[in-house]
Amino acid sequence: MSRVRLVGGTITKTTGGDYNIYSDGNIVYNSITSVTLTSDVGIIYGEPKDAPPLKTKEKVVSISSELYMHNNQDLKVPYLDVSNILTFKSSKPFIAGIRLIFGRDIKHTAAKKLMKDLMNDTLIRPKFEIDETLSISQGGYYYNGVISLNPKLILDSEKDPDKAWLLFRVLMEEIGHYIDDLLRNKYDNIGGDDPKDEGVLLTADFIKFNQLLLKDFEFAKVKIQSVDGSIREFSPKVLFVKPNIEEKAKDLLFVASKEDDHGIVTLKSGKKIEVEFFKIRGAGAIHESITKRAATAAGIKYDSRLDEGCAWPDVPCEDENSIETCYYNTWDNEHKKGTKAYESHHGTKQYWHSMAPTGNHTNQQIVDLIVIQAKEWFKKGLETKVKDGFFNKGDDGLFHIGKLLHMVQDSYSLSHVYRDSNNRIIQFQGYEDQDADKHGTPDKDDGAKGVQDAFVASTWILSSYKQAKSYTDLKPEVFLPVLEKYLRTEVYVLAPNRGKVKAGGSLDAYKKK
Repeated sequence: MSRVRLVGGTITKTTGGDYNIYSDGNIVYNSITSVTLTSDVGIIYGEPKDAPPLKTKEKVVSISSELYMHNNQDLKVPYLDVSNILTFKSSKPFIAGIRLIFGRDIKHTAAKKLMKDLMNDTLIRPKFEIDETLSISQGGYYYNGVISLNPKLILDSEKDPDKAWLLFRVLMEEIGHYIDDLLRNKYDNIGGDDPKDEGVLLTADFIKFNQLLLKDFEFAKVKIQSVDGSIREFSPKVLFVKPNIEEKAKDLLFVASKEDDHGIVTLKSGKKIEVEFFKIRGAGAIHESITKRAATAAGIKYDSRLDEGCAWPDVPCEDENSIETCYYNTWDNEHKKGTKAYESHHGTKQYWHSMAPTGNHTNQQIVDLIVIQAKEWFKKGLETKVKDGFFNKGDDGLFHIGKLLHMVQDSYSLSHVYRDSNNRIIQFQGYEDQDADKHGTPDKDDGAKGVQDAFVASTWILSSYKQAKSYTDLKPEVFLPVLEKYLRTEVYVLAPNRGKVKAGGSLDAYKKK
């Protein structure tokens, strides 16, 4: 690299300290008149001194990872070796898992080829590259055998446990996209892409199989060029204690649909391609937003009790009275029958979300179940004593009211309840009949009519609760008929001739394919 400067006038440099010049080659002064060197104390000649180290920003030289590449390591490929969990050796669990994650169109032969390469440690590794152009919200992407990653995220992962956890998820998700590419284009020629996000599913399966939420673990090797030009190495490490198990489970439970994650990148060759990013997002929930607004309108302080309560039906703890949510419990038990997590999302308590529970229920029967549950939570809220002053430093009863608000708010979601133009209920839908990604689509529109209806109902419930709680000399049962009348005549009004219709099914927009 060289620089030429042409100046038609005079150059003057003034420094407040020393002025040093170092060169690996010659320093040449040329003048057509004279070269003048002056000093107040003298001119010193001597042997050249070493230049101080050149200081630059730290730079990621390389990153590599063996995650999901073979089984000869601490972190195992799920169900690759089943000798310790089955009485006979079989490839069925592995192949079934692969087809569940990557799509039913993946052939057994392709899954078996992947299995063979994993077992023999002959899987072709992806290339890992650094992409300096990625924004702060883009963790990485996969394209044509190459996983590209955000260098700032890698650098931050050395000292920040939260960023190490994030980097691990980015790596696993992009490895998932790489495995999907192999299954569809190397081990077979079907091409295409499953509508589900295979990277997210593979990550969850890998974490659960290896119980990674319960321990510390390293997952990659990084080479860094330090500020003095030297090369050092470190291994990013996910810690058990930070983020804690609840925060990790929350990240795994609530991921956005991959339709939001596509964008254009420019390769080194100059070619522009569309890729699927790992998108880094902030937190946020529609129930929290509605409840905050309603609490303000009702003159009630929004604190941890309402916050935990309005989220509880999504992430329930086994103890219904503990003022907390259980993200890890939900993530770990969602598919275990008999647990609160299972019953809430897939079983007999789906009416907590104003949806059709398992079994044969009519729309009218679901309204009755909802009203009974609403009265129970409202009564619990009233029976719970206020601590440290009325609606000042804390009313634990608001936790139970938050659960009620969640149930009512869900009734205005298009993927939960189908209403007519007069807001009367035509059908309670069934979650088991719906695509999980499509199910959450209506909750992304904070300006939808259903959101405003949910806000109005939530404000009424909170205002009624506040008024009822102020009558300390009256039993809670006195106020329950008023709540029931409101729910039956304003919120859960059935359209004509729909009460005896069997609940369940789904609108086409949210159906499973």
